[in-house]
Amino acid sequence: MKTATTGQPSCSIQATLDIVGDRWTLLILRDLFRGVRRFSAMQHDLGIARNMLADRLSRLVDADVVAKVPYQHRPVRFDYVLTHKGLDLSNSLLALMAWGDRWCQDGDAPTVLLHADCGTPLELATRCPSCDEPVSPARIRSRASHSDTAPARAIRPHPTNGGAL
Repeated sequence: MKTATTGQPSCSIQATLDIVGDRWTLLILRDLFRGVRRFSAMQHDLGIARNMLADRLSRLVDADVVAKVPYQHRPVRFDYVLTHKGLDLSNSLLALMAWGDRWCQDGDAPTVLLHADCGTPLELATRCPSCDEPVSPARIRSRASHSDTAPARAIRPHPTNGGAL
């Protein structure tokens, strides 16, 4: 659903899905985060058709999520690199990976992400920036961002899962 005044999606999740919301785009982003930057390497790694890869990369470039950087001039060939906007998708991909590890891999992660400096496996957590406490989905509230007087709404607990989203 788009707002009448701006024509923008009224939901940030929908706006994000409009850019990255298909299987191939997410797998291309995964490859970029893993350091795969060349078209041929992505095509080989993903097993994706050339036209499909070209289309998805073009959409990511148009959305300023990925930049094309020439690495060869005759003929012109490009590396595809994440922009700052693209790098900001890291936590979203980490959340999808953590969910998949838990619910699709029975907790047996096929890949473990490590802190580059010390080698410790990473955890994904939502923390309150004020009190530095972890926040479970059942403890998250929302309010309209354009109104300081709007009351916070609780995310409705699901009756079968104890309040988790």
